[in-house]
Parts: sequence; C-alpha cells; structure tokens
Amino acid sequence: MFDADFFNTRLRRDTDAMGGDPIVEISLLNGHTHRIRSVVEVASGYVVFEAYHLKGDLAHQRPRFAEAGTPAGADESVFRVSAAFESISAVVIDPSATQVRHRPGFT
Repeated sequence: MFDADFFNTRLRRDTDAMGGDPIVEISLLNGHTHRIRSVVEVASGYVVFEAYHLKGDLAHQRPRFAEAGTPAGADESVFRVSAAFESISAVVIDPSATQVRHRPGFT
C-alpha cells in the first residue's frame, strides 16, 4: 500500500533517478488512470495531485511530471485529483525521452 512517505520522498527520488522528467501515471483500483503533473498535498490517508486532462491520442505526446507551481502550457489542461492511499493500485514512472510514440495501426 502507498503511504505519505512514498509521495513525500520516494516518488521524487524515483523520478530524479529516471532523469527527472519522466511521465508519471497513477492507477486507481476503480480502473481510472491519471497522468500526474505534480503532488500538491500529502495528508493523513490521502494525496492531492495536479493531473493532466488527456484527450485521446494526444495522451502519449507531452505531459510529464513537473514541479508544482510551474505554469502549464496553453495546450495543457490541468485539474486536481484527491485519492485515498488505499485506492491507489500502481504508480508507473516512464522514463521515455521521446515525445511521440508510434502506435500500431493505420496512420
């Protein structure tokens, strides 16, 4: 289970170890996934994130984990997500340096 220590210290250490500019996604037990921009607050039993609003195929192009307070670009829509620690099933850190990934299928 994830806890306050993970989001206060471990997540930043892991992202820094991956180059400091990875894509971070949080998966919840209900099946929802959020691409995280930053951790806003860690409280007793829950965490608050800034998350990117992703639109279809654009989800793989741009949004990466960044410091809180860094302004979002004009093309990025950001919202806040509060999640109980026990509702988080996975934290995925993708160190991919490429901005655009090729997807199988027609182009």
